[in-house]
Amino acid sequence: MKAAIKYYQSLADRAQRVGIVMDVFVADVDQVGIIEMKPCLEQTGGFYVMTDSFANPVFKESFKKFFEVDEEGNLKMGFMSKISATCSRSIRIAGAIGQLSSLK
Repeated sequence: MKAAIKYYQSLADRAQRVGIVMDVFVADVDQVGIIEMKPCLEQTGGFYVMTDSFANPVFKESFKKFFEVDEEGNLKMGFMSKISATCSRSIRIAGAIGQLSSLK
């Protein structure tokens, strides 16, 4: 298991550097390997949706919502956005909330 975690951590580092987000849609109740893939999902800002079948309404609605488009036909997602915060020496940024990750 340690080798798999190490592999997926290196994969997550590479994906993050080039702006790839890893999302996982699973329709299987005995899915294995998700714990090992956790760095890929967390570090790249990806989503994880798991149901018992592809016919499950939760799966269908999540999948449709994920690929919604705006009036111009563009996906409602942000790609390769960068946020920078400049503050005084007495204030430190400790983290952020949402689907983002540090570029170190």
